[in-house]
Amino acid sequence: LHNDLRFLRDGGFLWVSQRSGFPHVYRYDAEGELLAQLTAGDWLVIGGARAIVGVDEARRLVYFTGTRDGYAERHLYSVSLDARAPAEPKRLTREAGWHDGIRMSTDARRYLATSSNVDRPPALGLYDANGERLAWLVENRLDAEHPYAPFLAQHPRHEFGAAPGADGTPLPYVLMKPRDFDPAKKYPVVVHVYGGPHAGYVQNQWPPSVVFQFRNWLVRQGVLVFAVDNRGAGRQGVAADTALHRRMGEIETADQVAALRWLKQRPYVDAARVGVFGWSYGGYMALNMMVRAPDEFAVGVSGAPVTHWELYDTHYTERYMGTPQDNPAGYESSSIMAHAGNLKGRLLVIHGMADDNVLFTHSTRLFADLQKRGLQFDSMVYPGHKHGLLRHADVGPHAHALIGRYLLEHLK
Repeated sequence: LHNDLRFLRDGGFLWVSQRSGFPHVYRYDAEGELLAQLTAGDWLVIGGARAIVGVDEARRLVYFTGTRDGYAERHLYSVSLDARAPAEPKRLTREAGWHDGIRMSTDARRYLATSSNVDRPPALGLYDANGERLAWLVENRLDAEHPYAPFLAQHPRHEFGAAPGADGTPLPYVLMKPRDFDPAKKYPVVVHVYGGPHAGYVQNQWPPSVVFQFRNWLVRQGVLVFAVDNRGAGRQGVAADTALHRRMGEIETADQVAALRWLKQRPYVDAARVGVFGWSYGGYMALNMMVRAPDEFAVGVSGAPVTHWELYDTHYTERYMGTPQDNPAGYESSSIMAHAGNLKGRLLVIHGMADDNVLFTHSTRLFADLQKRGLQFDSMVYPGHKHGLLRHADVGPHAHALIGRYLLEHLK
């Protein structure tokens, strides 16, 4: 499901389909007959609300956003509306990074774009259709007057690349290092994980939320932060995105652990001091990594985790897992309780007691299981708070302080 249906004056239309294994732009006539595939390759035509952001029928151009120049980036491109075979798109956005929220004028001669990268905060500019900037609306210059200026001297270094997954698939990663990083030293590592469908964490953009800003804080404490987008996390094509079908938790965990073991081979990584932190699906993944690969992690923090898929929304779960009736083995093996007896490291579980997304029952069922097994763990609950408590001004700082203290205490 997407919003990339664009009708043309002749009654024909443009449509984005992933029939080739990657989403690309196709042109049809008024009767629905395919005329041409306009883009192709092992990359994605993808956007926020929509990927096709403009059509200039006078100049015969289609404008769209995609990942032609790298998984971790998003750029604006144009391609000929009259191409009879996939054509090489022209990139219009010029600075490396993430270009989003693009709005084109009705004549497709100008556009607004918000742009950022890991070293530059978001800026809003007005551009012509060739990518020339006409004006800043919000430049957001990172100078001495900027609110982030006091932290700039400790701003993390970012390394983007690909690590091998469990089956050898190259997995996008970002490794965040302290500004004064010394390769002769040994550093602890925190794996920041989400891992669920269509929510990758590897993006060359300024931290878009308080959770991502928390990664910067961890790095300033002398910790390496490692984020990997496993198969299933999105933006990698149909084959990778569907790998977790009917067996959630298995493929994602195997990929995360394979990438971590690859990282541990670096001489500056202290393999005995590795932690993991995630929220929501990331909380589920943090638990999976602690109980399916217990020797890899000294400490884990799991926030608002799914612990058994039979407790989660049917409209989401059955899309990926089928029903409990037709996939009982998948539901059982994907539950945390099926593997909880393997827990070795220190574990903190956090949950809002009024969570109406991942119900508090997920955590209480896990608590009961660990207690029956005689396994020690730590927990923090937030009465009256829901799924997004990390973003709330009243308890968000408390939760982040707790997570940071817990990770550092058991890694340092």
